[in-house]
Parts: sequence; structure tokens; C-alpha cells
Amino acid sequence: MSLIDLLQLNRKSKKLTLMNLVEMTGLSYGKVYRIFNGGIDKPTPDSLKLLAKALQLDYSYLFHKAGYLSSLSKKTMLNNYALPILSWDFCYLAFPFQEPLSAGLSDEHYYYHRKLDNGFVLTVNKTHALFPFFNKGDKLICDPIQPPQHNDTVIYIDTDIKQFKFGIYKCNDQKPYITSLHQSNYKNILIDDSIQSLIVGNIILHEKS
Repeated sequence: MSLIDLLQLNRKSKKLTLMNLVEMTGLSYGKVYRIFNGGIDKPTPDSLKLLAKALQLDYSYLFHKAGYLSSLSKKTMLNNYALPILSWDFCYLAFPFQEPLSAGLSDEHYYYHRKLDNGFVLTVNKTHALFPFFNKGDKLICDPIQPPQHNDTVIYIDTDIKQFKFGIYKCNDQKPYITSLHQSNYKNILIDDSIQSLIVGNIILHEKS
């Protein structure tokens, strides 16, 4: 299926007119008309991003269909599984996660070698950097579903200040708990004392920037 066919099919399935798309994307009517009638063979990435949002399509897939990816990138996409790179703000709003975390949640993706249901990626920003463990720009591949094992690194929520922090999951003869990696808040947090799970995600891979 060509890019134009894909766009047209999704537009019709959602019963959207071209004018609807003009209003939703902010693109000119002329540009929308030319895209949907084949007058523009390769829309710009910015136009694709706006159309992807309006049609609820995965931006990276449209990017691929438009021919922007190299053959190496295409091979990477085919042989790996796309994980959404989520913003910290989104995670704060969505946690505890009630809906599946699919690749379509983000325009940016990290391609991982195995399928990771509900897996996601966070890029460490200035607010969440924790020297010497996690530096700005590092990517954290997280699994919010699989229970952590003894000595796994996790992201947890500090319920006192409603902020995500890093810790080590401990599970021995005692009740399971998290040992915080933050010196300013060094303490052990008992898991069983909380009605809602404190663990945002189990960090299964830490990619240094």
C-alpha cells in the first residue's frame, strides 16, 4: 500500500474531509489537497507529523512509507521491535499505567532486539540526571510489567514529593523493598506498605549517551 493510499484509507475510515484535516493540522488547503491527490509525492517530515497526529497513525511508519529512511534503517526496523520514547511528563500523567504502552504513543522510537510488551524508553533529562549513575541524554529501556529481581535497578515514585527516582530492588528473607540511589533521600522503601505499586519500570537496559 502506497503512502497516499494509506492516508486516504485512514481519512475515509475516520470520515474526515480535507477541510477537517486543514483545521486539525494547520496546513493549507492546497497542500492537503495535493498530498491526498498525488500532487506531492514526498510530503515533508513536518507535514507527515501533523497528518500522523490528525489521523492517529504512527509517525515513524509514515516516515518509512515516504522513503526517508536508509536501507540500513529499514533493516533495523524490520529486525527489531519499536518501543515508544516517552516524555517524563507523559509518564507522570499516565502512571500508574492503565492502558497498553504501544509504539503509537510516540513519534520517536527505539528499536529493541526482542519484543517487550508495554515496554518504553525514557531519555534522561537535566531534572532526572543522577550523577554518577544516569547522565543527561542516557536512554533507559524500561519494562513496567515484569516483576524486578533482587538487585535490579528500577524507577520508582517518591510518594512524598510525587517525583520519579532511581533505586535498587531488594528481595531476600525480608519483605521486598527499594534502596534509593539518591543521597539526599537515602532510605529503604518497603514495597508492601503501599497499596499502589511504587515501581514505574524495571530498567532492563541503560544506554549511555
